[in-house]
Amino acid sequence: MYDLHHLRGNTYYIDGPTNCGVYVLNDSLDVLLFDCGTDSDGIKIYETLVKNNMNVKYLVFSHCHADHAGGFEYIYDKTHCKMIASKVERGFFRDPKLDIGFLYGGYPLDEYDGKLMHIDMNDEIYALDEIPAGVEWFHLPGHHFGMIGIKTSDDVYFVADTLGSIDLVERAHILLIYDVKGYLSSLDFVESLDGKIVVPSHSEATTKIKPVVEFNRQNIYHIMDILLDYLKEEHNCVECTSYIFDYYKLKITYNKYMLILSTVRSYLSYLSNSKIIKNYFKDNRLVFINESNE
Repeated sequence: MYDLHHLRGNTYYIDGPTNCGVYVLNDSLDVLLFDCGTDSDGIKIYETLVKNNMNVKYLVFSHCHADHAGGFEYIYDKTHCKMIASKVERGFFRDPKLDIGFLYGGYPLDEYDGKLMHIDMNDEIYALDEIPAGVEWFHLPGHHFGMIGIKTSDDVYFVADTLGSIDLVERAHILLIYDVKGYLSSLDFVESLDGKIVVPSHSEATTKIKPVVEFNRQNIYHIMDILLDYLKEEHNCVECTSYIFDYYKLKITYNKYMLILSTVRSYLSYLSNSKIIKNYFKDNRLVFINESNE
């Protein structure tokens, strides 16, 4: 773990709990680093780069979650690199309460750990047009507001949290999704890259990404089927979330409840906006129902 792997040309990645992209910019071994793991990961990632005589000049974030950006402080202190993120993500970087408040749906309880997924950054973060030549960015809707991936000049794609490994999905069952329609669209895009080198954040680098995409897609449809079956009778979002916990026999914690409640809301919005289920108010509650006979 935390080894530097050569992919093609000037493109490498460092494996870890979060795979991080490395693109060599010049003969001096100045590099662009894509994501930097947690705070503890950041130390090991930096050590790997130093061992290979690489100098971080740019640090590009896929999105604001701490398993992708938590190592920034150590790396920035060592390198004073230029940090870059999308417009929306730059806002979330400024205050961890912003994202946890979004997930919770209001000001969060003290029991929720804002440091679990989010970080507080006061250093300057630059816009995406500061990404140097040789690297292109692309939007990846679904997991978070302004998540991006990158493509290097070597035709290697880093696709962040667009999907999880088959093992991760089997263990977690339900992954954090903000926009189900956008997530499915991102899966379609990543599937179109089959045959190219694709590096997800939480799955192995591969040229055969299609089976992993399909497993993630079918898992989403399975969760929809679970909700559609449960909604043969009317229920609200909290009841649907409780049912998901029961169905998968998940261990409940404050943070897990917040993440899954937020994700269930997104599923219900997708199903309702797609006219697959109906929503209405009853007894001062917003409820959902699946009136289909299928």
